[in-house]
Amino acid sequence: MEYGKLIEPAPVPFSFGAPGWYVLGIFCLLVILFVLWLMWRHHVKNRYRAEALQWLSIKEQSLTRQKNYNALVYETSMLLKRIAMSKYGRSNVAGKRGTDWTSYINSTWKAKAFDKQDEALLYGDIYSVEAIEPDKATAFVNKAKQWIRRHKV
Repeated sequence: MEYGKLIEPAPVPFSFGAPGWYVLGIFCLLVILFVLWLMWRHHVKNRYRAEALQWLSIKEQSLTRQKNYNALVYETSMLLKRIAMSKYGRSNVAGKRGTDWTSYINSTWKAKAFDKQDEALLYGDIYSVEAIEPDKATAFVNKAKQWIRRHKV
């Protein structure tokens, strides 16, 4: 017999039977469920955006075929008002016109893309007997689509 030599025990076999694995498994499951719940909540809160974009796309197609760009700008403007009233409150939005409206809507997103040309389009050209130019109407609708996708809630 030699002195000073350590006798090593046999290695402990690996198993998932230890209670720590159950705790870790439950924790991981809870994290996954929480992330799924957050994703579902985000989807529900932003469903109106997809519905609004779909509605606007249908309107855009039908009114463009009819070459009724005045109605396209009007319908787009009314959609923006409805969304803004539902998200920011009727009292904050309903009375806004002209520069107040475009300033307000620009304050709700980072791009601030609505300008004086859009004001003129909304509060002069839309009620004019003359038809709105297709490129102006398309530019306004594209800005509205961007706003619908990116405005702050």
